[in-house]
Amino acid sequence: MDPDFASQLNSTCSSDPNAFAFLDPSPVGFDNAFYRNLQVGNGLLGSDQGAFFGDFVAAMTKLGRIGVKMPAIGGEIRQDCQFSN
Repeated sequence: MDPDFASQLNSTCSSDPNAFAFLDPSPVGFDNAFYRNLQVGNGLLGSDQGAFFGDFVAAMTKLGRIGVKMPAIGGEIRQDCQFSN
């Protein structure tokens, strides 16, 4: 985690245990700031926003190919994720 960001979270949370601290410094926008704060050094997602968007598109495309089973084709929506209905 970015040391400056960790220090900011520590000071926010230590002064009031019920305080709310955003883990994403830009919660209303879509960018790589959340990942940038979690990385130490110059990782791919932290250093290049263009790479972040390219990787995000690739990940969403791959996720879309998983083939989720819907109830109409033999799948089920579980009431409790640990157990079949």
